Amino acid sequence: MADKEIRTYDVVVIGAGPVGENVADRTRAAGLSTVIVESELVGGESSYWAWEPSKALLRPALLYREAARFPGVGGAITGRLDAPAVLKHGDRMVADWSD
Repeated sequence: MADKEIRTYDVVVIGAGPVGENVADRTRAAGLSTVIVESELVGGESSYWAWEPSKALLRPALLYREAARFPGVGGAITGRLDAPAVLKHGDRMVADWSD
């Protein structure tokens, strides 16, 4: 698109977090031309800095603890949680912080 090209849209959504994504999806489904303006990563705070990365880091520890306590399984748990692998999993879950 040329620097001076002007486009017109029916709807301009400010922010591509979960709500912005839903608004854009619904307005497009209703036949309106829609554009999203986002200064950060698409998906918003929950996807990249809050819920998703937190869950990705907490889940392995919760599974480890639960498995260690479960009858017939606890004895099979040897060694410690692999922290570098857990951190790498967290990065993967947020697409390595890249849109």
